[in-house]
Amino acid sequence: IKNHHLPFAIAPTGASAVLLFAVPSSPLAQPRNVILGHVIAAQMGVFMYKAFENVETSLEWLPGALAVGLAIFFMGLTNCYHPPAGATAYLSGYFSADVKRVGWWFPLFPVLSVVLIMVGVAMIVNNICRVYPVYWFTTVHFKDNRPETQVEKEVEREKGKDIEEGGDDNDDGESSTDDSNGNGSRGSGTSSCSVDIQDEVNSIAGNETEAQLAWMQARIHELEHELNSLRAKHAEHALKHSKTYQPGML
Repeated sequence: IKNHHLPFAIAPTGASAVLLFAVPSSPLAQPRNVILGHVIAAQMGVFMYKAFENVETSLEWLPGALAVGLAIFFMGLTNCYHPPAGATAYLSGYFSADVKRVGWWFPLFPVLSVVLIMVGVAMIVNNICRVYPVYWFTTVHFKDNRPETQVEKEVEREKGKDIEEGGDDNDDGESSTDDSNGNGSRGSGTSSCSVDIQDEVNSIAGNETEAQLAWMQARIHELEHELNSLRAKHAEHALKHSKTYQPGML
């Protein structure tokens, strides 16, 4: 490392960080896609750099462009798409000074080393309040034809009711009564929500892959939090417009 004076960083990992910490449940942000995507892209970049090492200056853009194309092709074969890896392929193929110094070792350092550290940090930070990774090295296809889950339908209904209640804020009489009745019915459905969720997970367990099931469970976990926050908001709205407090409302 000291002999080649390599920086312990590569620019495309900035884009990878956005996926890892902003949308950790995305298939593009899972460790398999991040690690293999960057390594494959770096390898393609070095390969094209070596193939066009003696090309004239006017064509110095060509190895970088071809490296991106090859990286996309091999990421497709291995089903480990990771968009920021395209920048890794281009930078390593575009007559990069770092590639010139280290040669075929470039995919291992700094690319692999930096990516492993970044994934490790993402595992620590994301698991504080979320679930990461959703899967490790299980192949997941991005075509998602699964039906809308019961939780997603419930969340959409809650959002629709929230919009309707927002337009009735000026009605002190009928609005508060309707909100109270609505909250009562929602409260009675809370106990059955978990049962519906478990039944749905069990019904798809035999047809979905392990990775898709893990993704759905993580999604259900996030939707349950959103559903609870919506119910709390509706309860607060009902209390605000009701004249007397009703104990069973929450």
